[in-house]
Parts: sequence; structure tokens; C-alpha cells
Amino acid sequence: MLLRRFAIAGSISVALFSLMGCGSGDTDPSPGTPNPEEEVGKVPPGPPAEKPGSGEGKVYAVDQLFLGETDRSGAKKDDAWKDYGFNLDGKISDATSKGLCKPVGTATPSSVYTDGNNGIDNSFGKNVLSIITAAEPNASAEVTKSINEGDFTIILQVTGLGADAAYNPLTSRLFVGASMGSAPAWDGNDEWPLVREFLNNPSDPNSSKVVFSQSYVTDNTWVSGTKTTLDLTIAVAGYNISLPITNALIAMDLNAEHTGANNGTIAGILPTEQLIAELKKVIGAIQPSLCSGSAAETIFNNIRQASDVLQDGTQNPEKECDGISIGIGFNAKEIKLGAVADAAPPATDPCDAPPSDG
Repeated sequence: MLLRRFAIAGSISVALFSLMGCGSGDTDPSPGTPNPEEEVGKVPPGPPAEKPGSGEGKVYAVDQLFLGETDRSGAKKDDAWKDYGFNLDGKISDATSKGLCKPVGTATPSSVYTDGNNGIDNSFGKNVLSIITAAEPNASAEVTKSINEGDFTIILQVTGLGADAAYNPLTSRLFVGASMGSAPAWDGNDEWPLVREFLNNPSDPNSSKVVFSQSYVTDNTWVSGTKTTLDLTIAVAGYNISLPITNALIAMDLNAEHTGANNGTIAGILPTEQLIAELKKVIGAIQPSLCSGSAAETIFNNIRQASDVLQDGTQNPEKECDGISIGIGFNAKEIKLGAVADAAPPATDPCDAPPSDG
């Protein structure tokens, strides 16, 4: 295990320092023109006509998660990130685009302005994911393995959902699943326990802190409807990585029986400084020397240079980018809400620990 940690630490150091040269040799391209406003790119489908939910509702748990180093079949692709996410800023951008926020530091337009396919905004997949895959090259497969061992999951409760292909509006709630203690059967009867820290009232398992009051289903695609803030925690190589996502949009394609979903997408904005604070905890746990100092600050400055949007999801050429767009994929299967799990022990920040005498 010790050798494994040293190997991970070395890999992460290489990946982080490689970010320093990202785009540094590029020169700014010739001026371009702003993209037409009508180029909306990839966005969730709009709501159908009003039709309130009349069914018993469904609960779904994520059973596969795709971070962006593979396509949805699991095949590794260097540009797989281009297909995960949505067009969050309403622009289809490339290195020549204008009207966007200012790149941070020495970041070049080609490294942060160029979108994925159909205007998808996903600078996390393009510029930051390599930190995670340095620790675990098969990151998506390992996260999915943890889910299928019952360690954790992301849960969506869609109240009022029946057999029809369209409903509007529906009240939906997001939960985080705690450890089941065993592998789920995925037969629709798994009762997945809930992380109490994501509930407003631990005695009420329906009191999620994340509620989509205007979600809807159109042509069997569920859409969250309203943007929200959520903390997505994933376990990679034995470490928990918290992704604080603001302006989050979620969508998934339900099967005809509404017993599962595929082509799911979670997209939003990672406030850059919050992301750095979370990554610092993981990096510090692996390699304490990177908690502070000039090397650490250089690394984190280069993560800042992955910023491609403002935290509110907009663009403003007068302001410096302070958010990193993200898009990840998922599939889900039907489950039942379980009991509320016991409180987790307080999290510790390894970079706040006093220096060792040794």
C-alpha cells in the first residue's frame, strides 16, 4: 500500500507540473468574431406542455459514472471529454472567439476557449481530469466499481412520475447514498441508505437539501429544469474528491418502462478557488510537501489557468475567468430510498495538520 501511495504521489506530481506548460507555447490567434446568439449548441430539451405528475414516482441510483477519459462504452479516448456536458454559457467558442472572460495568467485562448462538440463547456475534462487519471488511469471504471460494491452513489427521486412520456412540472430531489455494506442487486428493490449531511432534517429521509421543483420529463428525457448547487463526492484510488458544482444542470434518458436511465449528464461550474481547496486536501494527503510552498502555488496557479467561465455561468470580457466548466456522464437504475445513515466522522484537512516532529 505504501508503494502504491508513493507511485500515486509521483504520478500526480508529473501530471500537475505538466499543467504548467499547457498552452504556454501558443500565440494568440488572429482576431475572430463573436458567435451568433442563435448558436445554442447542446442543451437539455425544453419542457413539454403543462401536465402535473400523476404516478407513484420513481427513485434512481447512479450505477455508472463517466468522468471524461472514456466514452460511454468505456473505451479510452483522449478527446472523450468533448461529449460530456452542456453549452453552459450560450456560446459556441473556439480560440478566435471574442466576448469571453479573460484567461487567467499565461493561459491562452486555445487552452480555455475551445469548446467540446456542439458547444459543450468542459474545461475540467480538458484541462483538470489528468490530475485524477494520474492517480488512477481507469478513474471512471474505479468509481463505477465503488458504486457497484455499494460504497456510495448519487440518488434522484422523481415524485409523481408515471408511465407517460411527458410530465411538467415534477418535484425531484437529489440525495447521496451512503455505504450499503454490500453490493446492490440492481433489481429495483435495493434500499440505499442516505447520507444525513445532505438532508435538512435527518429524521425525514425526504428532506433533501437539493430540490428541483420545476423538473420535467419530455419524450422520456428527465431534466432538472432549474439550476442548483451540489457537492459531488467521488472516491478514486482510495481518496475522496469533492467537486463543488454550481449552476448545475442534470438530464437523463429514461427507458420506456422508467426502470432505469442512460445518457445521463451532470454539468455546471466549479468555482476555481473552491476546487483548488478540495484538490489541495487530496494532494496533501498523498504528498504533504504540496500543501504549501512555491511548488504548490505554481501548481495551483496552473489549475487556475483552466478557468474558462465566470462562476455564474456567464461570460464578460471585462472580467477574469473564475470558474471551470465541468460535464460528466452517468447511467442509473431503479432503487428504493433507504434509512438515514449514521453521521460521518468529521473530515480532516491534512494541510491543516501540525508539522511532524519526524
